[in-house]
Amino acid sequence: MENGKLKKNGYRKPLAARWRRWFRLFYLRMVRLRGQPEEVAGGMAIGVAIGLTPTVPLHLVLAVLIAFLMGKSKLAAALGSQVGNPFFLPFIYILDYKIGLTLTGTQGPSLMIHDFSAPSILDLGWDIYYPLLFGGGVVGALSILPTYLATRKLVLLSRERRRRRLEKIGLPS
Repeated sequence: MENGKLKKNGYRKPLAARWRRWFRLFYLRMVRLRGQPEEVAGGMAIGVAIGLTPTVPLHLVLAVLIAFLMGKSKLAAALGSQVGNPFFLPFIYILDYKIGLTLTGTQGPSLMIHDFSAPSILDLGWDIYYPLLFGGGVVGALSILPTYLATRKLVLLSRERRRRRLEKIGLPS
């Protein structure tokens, strides 16, 4: 049985092996996407950039919509947006918030609430969300170029390896 459950013999794969398998499957899904390498890389860059912003319920929708509007791979954008998964989100949000506080020059709000009125609570939420959103935009924007270049290179290398393997056995590529 998979998904963290014990197998029949009582053995469970080590965490490192499960992570390696997850990254391998992610890599294989990415390099097997159809389309020009530039389209796949552009979609992946869009997805990762959106996945690093604090727009959690909309990551997938925003990434696919922007990829559609820009003519990039929608599947790659959907795959890239999964960088913002529940395991990584706390770390991403801390990074986004710290960068947002630094760049906006704002002070983190005091979490001591003296006034329980709706406007006071909404202001407290905005004092947290504004640096988080600003920092997420910066982190997302900074991720575009490295993600694009790395994805394009991986797709090109993978397709070249596949072409050589097919040539070696005498099949057209």
